Amino acid sequence: MTNIDYEKELQALEEKRKQLLKEKREKDKKELQILKEVFGKDFPKKENGKLISLDEFKKNYVISHRDQSDIDSNKFQAVQDELNQIKKDLNNIANAMDDSKGYWHVSDLKGLTNWLSQFRTKG
Repeated sequence: MTNIDYEKELQALEEKRKQLLKEKREKDKKELQILKEVFGKDFPKKENGKLISLDEFKKNYVISHRDQSDIDSNKFQAVQDELNQIKKDLNNIANAMDDSKGYWHVSDLKGLTNWLSQFRTKG
């Protein structure tokens, strides 16, 4: 390919990029307008009184639908506790590994495999 071909390809890519950015801006503008209509005067504002941007809204807020069931905080805490325990167990296993022979190995391989077997999904 010649330099002219590269320049044409580069120009075509730049035009495509501009078109995609224009489409994204239009889509974001429509989405922001819908949010403004839904929230009305309660739409979040900056300290200076101006409405926040769509990016700020997406970063700082989560929209949930009314038909979504709430997560029971007790169940959530139980799952969180279980995950924390598994993380501690994995940290203990990793800390017990030894690389003195030039490769990583576990001194209690039988205990590790027994522990891992509780997570099997196949019979």
